[in-house]
Amino acid sequence: MARKVVVGLVAALGVCAIAAVVLYGEYSDPGRVYVQVDDNRVRSIEPHGGMVYSYSLDGATPDGKPAPVTLDTERILRDKAYLLLETRPLVGVVSWEEVAWDQIPEAARAALPAPEAAGA
Repeated sequence: MARKVVVGLVAALGVCAIAAVVLYGEYSDPGRVYVQVDDNRVRSIEPHGGMVYSYSLDGATPDGKPAPVTLDTERILRDKAYLLLETRPLVGVVSWEEVAWDQIPEAARAALPAPEAAGA
């Protein structure tokens, strides 16, 4: 009998822990990561949810910390474009938008490749 109670308590704690992780991932503030698109780092993937390409990119948080990310997309993105990605724990990238170099915080800019000079 005592063994059943212990197993039941452990199972209940496990379910609560899983629920806490899921709720944290769903309702926590999104993280922000800045990246530069590199068409040399894209590959075709097995389609899922309309996504057919996957980029593996080196990004930076607004405070300049390295943040490698995987971004799945439905199309090839503009090479060398800068993106702001919103991420969530356990989920990954939940949204992205193209941004200009001067919209990227200075600390993150220091960790990303600078724009190429026009006409170079």
